[in-house]
Order: sequence, then structure tokens, then C-alpha cells
Amino acid sequence: MTRIVIVGVITSAGLIVAILALIRSRRLQERYAILWLLAAIGVVVFGLWTAALELLADALGIAYPPSALFFITAVFAVAVLLHTAVAITRLSSQNQTLAQRLAMTEERLRRLEARMGELDGATDAGDAGIAGTARRPSSLARSTE
Repeated sequence: MTRIVIVGVITSAGLIVAILALIRSRRLQERYAILWLLAAIGVVVFGLWTAALELLADALGIAYPPSALFFITAVFAVAVLLHTAVAITRLSSQNQTLAQRLAMTEERLRRLEARMGELDGATDAGDAGIAGTARRPSSLARSTE
């Protein structure tokens, strides 16, 4: 077993421990962790099972088997980065839509409050001339309607 394979296996074992710690602390969702765990376990398996690594390298046309292992790992990392970029793009779009809806809701609320203020002013002016009529505070009028 070459030094590069040993480094890959140790690094992957450390990655497995880190992934499990992230899952436990709820900083990584299980659906993403499964992909990372499979990749790290794959590196450990191919690192320790050199015959399978040599078969993989021959199938890919790579002369040095540890290079095949790191090539597969690099392809996986690029795929995960692409998936992450797609997820960030989707979330960014949803965030923009949510901000626009919030702005529209705040504007609608501001207009309704202004309208309620106008109605309270008109009602208060009409009630002022009637003797014996109790006036409702404007805060109570808003909460009951």
C-alpha cells in the first residue's frame, strides 16, 4: 500500500467522523450526509482493497491506481459543488420572491392602517355631537375589526 493511499484512507476516516459529528449537531442534514458518507466509505474501501482499486484504474485507463481513487473523489466533489450551486440559486430565487411578497404585504398593511385611521377620525367626529355616547378608543376599534 502506497503512502498516498494511506493518506487518502486516513483523511476519509477523519471525514466520516466529521460528517457524523455534523449530523449529530444538526448542522448537516441526513440527505446530504449520505452522499458524503458513501464517498468517504468508498475511498476507505478502495484504499484498503487494492485489487478493486487496480480493477477500477484499469477500467478507467489510469496507469497509477491511487490516481484513479483521487480522480473519482474529485469528480464526486465537483458533482456535489454543482448540486450546491443549484440549491443556492433556488434558495436565492425563493428569498427574492419572499422579500417581494413581504414588501407588498407591508404596503397593504400600511394602507389599511391609514384607512382605519381615516375611518376612526370620521366616526369620532360624528360621535362627538351625540350626548351620552361612549367613544371607543381607536386601539380597541382596530383590534375588534
